[in-house]
Amino acid sequence: MGEGFAIILSAPSGTGKTTTCNRLREKLPDLKFAVSHTTRTIRNGEKEGVDYIFISQKEFEDKIRNKDFLEWARVHDFYYGTSLQPADTLLKNGCDTLLELDVQGVETLREMQYQGIYILILPPSIEEMRSRLRKRGTNSEESIQQRIETGKKEIKKHKMYDYVITNHEIENTVNAILSILQAEKVKVSHYIPPSPDIAELLKDGVD
Repeated sequence: MGEGFAIILSAPSGTGKTTTCNRLREKLPDLKFAVSHTTRTIRNGEKEGVDYIFISQKEFEDKIRNKDFLEWARVHDFYYGTSLQPADTLLKNGCDTLLELDVQGVETLREMQYQGIYILILPPSIEEMRSRLRKRGTNSEESIQQRIETGKKEIKKHKMYDYVITNHEIENTVNAILSILQAEKVKVSHYIPPSPDIAELLKDGVD
């Protein structure tokens, strides 16, 4: 059994990243989720240990010092980070694993040359992004504008990713991700021979 695929998904705030991840996990029951830590407060509908592990700033900074994170970032005055050991264990056990990261976290992984499928989800427009943030009802206008400005900078980093999907509608976005995963699994570089004789032929290369 080979290692699992790391599916690294990120998006500007207000794009629908969390909803997309939840729907993807419904469609792929065997897909594992590397639950991130954060210092922000829990939102309505979120569950501790399912959506995030919510900890204090001091606890998070202690984990940084102890090098507990695969990657971490400070976004909109809050910390977000993915623990090193759980993600690596899942992948080494052959489990496809979803990592929901901010763009800063992706920059860190790219610098590490971390192997994975990097997917960026974008809003149809900045105005639609603003509308979705307002519908949350959890952010002030000042906070929304700050997220919009951060989002514009994140959109400019799109070339760090392997795939970019515009999230017009969640179901279409999830289906696009499923198509990407299906294609990635049948790449030559990921092929696992089904028998020793096929493996032997593959070693010899092509005449």
